[in-house]
Amino acid sequence: MKLNVFTRVWILAAVLIPASLSAQTPLQKYLEEAITNNLELQNRDFAVQKSLYALKEAKGLFLPDVNFNTQYLASGGGRKIEIPIGDLLNPVYSTLNNLTSSGQFPQVENVSQSFNPNNFYDAKVHTTLPLYNAEIIFNTKIKKEQINIRQAELNVYKRELIKNVKLAYYGYLQSLSAIEVLNNGIVLAKENLRINEAMVKNGKAIRTVVNRAENEVTGLKAQLEDARSQALNAAAYFNFLLNKPLNSAIGVEQVQAGLSADTSGSRKSDELLALESAGKANLLALQLNKAAYLPKLSTFLDLGAQGDFLKVNDESPYYLFGVTLSWQIFAGNQRKNKIQQASMDVKSANNQVSQAEQRLQLEIETAANKLKAAIQVYDASVSQASLSRQYFKDQQRLYKEGQALYLELLDAQARLINDELKQSITYLTAQTRAAELERAKSSYTF
Repeated sequence: MKLNVFTRVWILAAVLIPASLSAQTPLQKYLEEAITNNLELQNRDFAVQKSLYALKEAKGLFLPDVNFNTQYLASGGGRKIEIPIGDLLNPVYSTLNNLTSSGQFPQVENVSQSFNPNNFYDAKVHTTLPLYNAEIIFNTKIKKEQINIRQAELNVYKRELIKNVKLAYYGYLQSLSAIEVLNNGIVLAKENLRINEAMVKNGKAIRTVVNRAENEVTGLKAQLEDARSQALNAAAYFNFLLNKPLNSAIGVEQVQAGLSADTSGSRKSDELLALESAGKANLLALQLNKAAYLPKLSTFLDLGAQGDFLKVNDESPYYLFGVTLSWQIFAGNQRKNKIQQASMDVKSANNQVSQAEQRLQLEIETAANKLKAAIQVYDASVSQASLSRQYFKDQQRLYKEGQALYLELLDAQARLINDELKQSITYLTAQTRAAELERAKSSYTF
């Protein structure tokens, strides 16, 4: 049995390999590739970009709103006002005509003027500008907090993706280790088969031991095929996380190093940052509802022209400037009830933050304890595998000398293979626990 099985196939997780390594490991490259190519991560990044545009939209409410408006009116009928111009002026004009003995002052008809303008146009540029509106101010602040929420949620998914990529990578490496263990087991079984055939040929053993050895080789080959199938599935899942073709080759760095239960260096969780930003947004929403009681002050300016259609003269241009003050007096207690609802949201958000702090601390404590236990189990499996190798060598030597039964040799062989596989699994478990601790502490830096 080769003693460096794990040396040739295992790679430590980034959390377990010292950061001082100058060369970038394949796993680190794959992590960067996953962050760049993962489709779900891209969708969440789109949500962050959308929030940025929403903030720009909110800031735009502070700027002037300029519109060009024009209208043409043609009317007939409707209400009219009677103006008795003729009744007022005609007697005077008649007197003046008699005094001057002339017809210089003609008779005037009474006027019937419609209220609706006819053949009339009005074209203007209408500009409005808010001078004071507290709701716009608080709405802009809410949009800023929503950006922080989306960014924190993006980081949460990044960290979850990193953990999943690491676990998938370790699972693939474990399957490679299992394949090598079984390959070495087949080599041992074939060597035992050769020894048995020689002993039968020399009359030192019966044919049954050869059949038993052949069955051992066949059984190990079946386990090997199953391990290869698991390796293909593990590789496909790993490539899926990286948004690559499922049959893409996976690079493996052949590094062996000791495990350590480093539980230091945690940072504030992105989940907690998201909840804190949500709490700030709820507080701003409360202030937004209270701002409805404050007045709103705005100004407007109209620059345009009006008159009879297609007629423009010196009297057509005009301007209209004004200041508007709006102050809601009563709205059926709607605003008061909205304030109460927003107040409940603030209290709920504060409770969620407190609960999340306790939950995240519990996750860190639990993950750290699991990592320590996994390392202890791995160390024990290394020692056990070493003893099994020596025990197998002793039994094989005794069997050749005729001092041990073949069943004892088979038992030593099975124990060796099982302990090698157990060492492989416990190594994967320790790396998995390390990745979980890194995720709980949010210690991975992008």
